Amino acid sequence: MITLAENNPNREKNEAAPSPVGFRNIPAFEKPIELEIYGKIPSWVNGVMYRSGTCAGRYNILLENGDTFHVGHPFDGLAMLHRFEISGEDQRIRYNSRHTSHGVERRIGKRDPTLLTFGPDPCKTIFGRIQSIYHHISKFGSNAALQENDPEFDMVNVTITPNFPLGERLEEETGIKRGEAVVVKRDANTLQVVDKDTLKPIKMFTYGHVSEQLNGQLCASHHQYDEETDEYINFMVKLGPIPSFQTFSLGPYLPLPADEKENMSKPDVRLHQPIWRHLGAWKTLEALKPSYIHSFSMTKNYIIIPNFPYYYSFGGLSAIYYSCAYQTFYWDETRHTLFHVIDRHTGYHVATYEADPCFSFHTANAWDEDIELPGGRKERVIFMDYCTYENTDIIDASFELGKSPTGKLDLDLVQPACFIKNTDGKKERKLSPSQFRRYRLGQVPVSQPEAEIWSSSWSNLNISSFTKYNKRRVASYTVIGYDIEMPRFNPKHNLRKHRYCWGLCESRFAPPYASGGAIVNGLIKLDLDQPYLGLNTDEASPAKIWDYPGCSCAEPIFVPSPEGINEDDGVIMSIVNTVEKDGSESCFLLILEAASMKEVARTTLGKFNAVTLHGSFTDKYGKSIAVN
Repeated sequence: MITLAENNPNREKNEAAPSPVGFRNIPAFEKPIELEIYGKIPSWVNGVMYRSGTCAGRYNILLENGDTFHVGHPFDGLAMLHRFEISGEDQRIRYNSRHTSHGVERRIGKRDPTLLTFGPDPCKTIFGRIQSIYHHISKFGSNAALQENDPEFDMVNVTITPNFPLGERLEEETGIKRGEAVVVKRDANTLQVVDKDTLKPIKMFTYGHVSEQLNGQLCASHHQYDEETDEYINFMVKLGPIPSFQTFSLGPYLPLPADEKENMSKPDVRLHQPIWRHLGAWKTLEALKPSYIHSFSMTKNYIIIPNFPYYYSFGGLSAIYYSCAYQTFYWDETRHTLFHVIDRHTGYHVATYEADPCFSFHTANAWDEDIELPGGRKERVIFMDYCTYENTDIIDASFELGKSPTGKLDLDLVQPACFIKNTDGKKERKLSPSQFRRYRLGQVPVSQPEAEIWSSSWSNLNISSFTKYNKRRVASYTVIGYDIEMPRFNPKHNLRKHRYCWGLCESRFAPPYASGGAIVNGLIKLDLDQPYLGLNTDEASPAKIWDYPGCSCAEPIFVPSPEGINEDDGVIMSIVNTVEKDGSESCFLLILEAASMKEVARTTLGKFNAVTLHGSFTDKYGKSIAVN
C-alpha cells in the first residue's frame, strides 16, 4: 500500500485524491437498479450471477485529516461484490453492488500495524518491520475478538460461493437456512458470509467455526465440489517449522429435503486421516515447504494438491515481518513441482509426482480412468488441466492489473515507484502467455482395504507398506493450448473428460504485459481436441476469440443450457471494461453464445470500470450452477 499524506487538491471537496498509480474508486449501488438490455437474453437464462473482485472497489481512501491513503497493489483494493439478477423469461436484469471492507477502512484510518496486505509498503523501514512483529504477536488475541464481532474486519475478496455449508453453529448464529449461505473466500482461513440479496456482510469466520477439527492459516480460494456425493472439499495448511497439511470434505452442501431435515441438524464433517498432516516428516519424501496454492485438482477417486516451488519464506512466519505476502514469497527454480495425491476413499496420501518447476494460479478440469494395457492389465491414470507459467513473472505483472491504461506513476508524489522484484537478475521483465498443460499421472495406486496397507495407529505403521505406496513418481504433460487464464468449462462435465474450455487471453489491441502495459484481456474458447498455438490473429485457428479495441474482460462464467445436447451449448457471461481514446470509462455485462463466441446481449452498468476476477451463477431457485 502507498500513503499520500499531503498535496491533495480535493480536500476542500471532501474527496479522495486521484491515485498516482492509475487505480480508481468504483461506486456501489446498494439499492437494485434496472439495466437496459441491448440484444436478447436466451429465455432459459434465469438466475443470479455474483461477482467478487481481488481487484476491488476502492483504492483511494479519504482520511479524517483530509489526506488520502492510496492502495498500491490491485489485490489490496477494498473488497466489493456485484449481483446481477437475470431473467431471460422477462428480459430483465436487476443490478446491485456493495463495498464490504469498511472495517479494513477503519483500520487504515487508525494506522493498524497488524493489517496484512498482498503488496508491499515501500515506506516501511527495517525498524518498522520489527515493530510489526511485536504488534502482530501482542494483538493476536484482541484481533481475533474484533474479527469475531466485525463482519468487515479483514479483507476477503477472491471467490464467492453460494450454498456454502456453514454448519449448525453458524446457521444458528446468523439465522441463515441450510444451503442459502453466500460466502466469500480467499487463500487464507478467513471467510465472510454475506446476505444473498443485499450482499451486506453478516459474519467473518474461519473453517474452525464449521468444525473445531479444522485449523490452520492457509487454504485454497477455489474449492472443489462433487455433485454426485454432495461434498465440498478443500485443504488446510498450518504454518510453522514443520508445516502440517489436512484435506477435508464438508456436506451436505445443498439444502436437505424437508423429510430429512428433522433427522440431521448439522452437516456431516468427514475429515481425512491425519497421516496427510505429516507429509513433511516422511523419510521417503524431501522436506516439504509450504508454497502458494490458489487452486487444486480433484477426480472421482483422488484429490491432487500441487506444491509449486514458489515458497513462503521461513515457513510463512516472514509475513508478520513484512506485513505483506509479496515479499514473503520466493521462487526456487532448482526444485521440482510436486503433485501430492490423496485417495478420497481412504483419506490417505498415496503418491507424490515430480514435474518441472512451474507456477499456476488456476486449474481447469481433472478426471481419472483405467487404461487397458497389453496382456489385459489396467493402469489407473489421472489427467488434470492447468494454466501454467514457467516462472512467477505473472505475479510481478499483477501490479498492472486493474490500472487505467493511461494511468502513469507520478514520481513526485510516491517514492519509490516500483517494487517489482528482480527475477534471477533479469534487467527486463519477460512474461510469456500461459501454457494450457494437461498433466498425466500414471500408475496411481488403487484403493485397497485399509488393513492391508495401514495399521490401526501411527506408532504401529507398517513402514514397508508405507514406502511402497508413497514412492516418488514422474508426472508428464502435453501442452494443448496457449494464452488462456481463469479457465471455465461446462460444469456438467466436472470430474470427467471434457472438450472445451473458456477463459481470458491477452488482448491483441493492447501492449503486452511484459512491455509494462496495463493488463488487458479478451475472451477465448479452446477446443482441447485441436491444440491451439496462441496465434490469436489467425482466423483459421481452432480457438474462437472475442476481443475488441479498448475492451478488457473479466473471467467468463459458462452457464449450460438445460436442454443442451452438445458440451458447448450454453452462454458465456463476463464483465467488460472499456476505455475510450479521450480517457472516458464505461462498464457492461456481456453475454455470448458459448459455441460461436458471438454476442447475444449486453447491458451497461455505468461510466466506470468495475474490475472483477471471479464469479458464480445460481439458478432461479438458488442452486449453484457454475461456481468458482
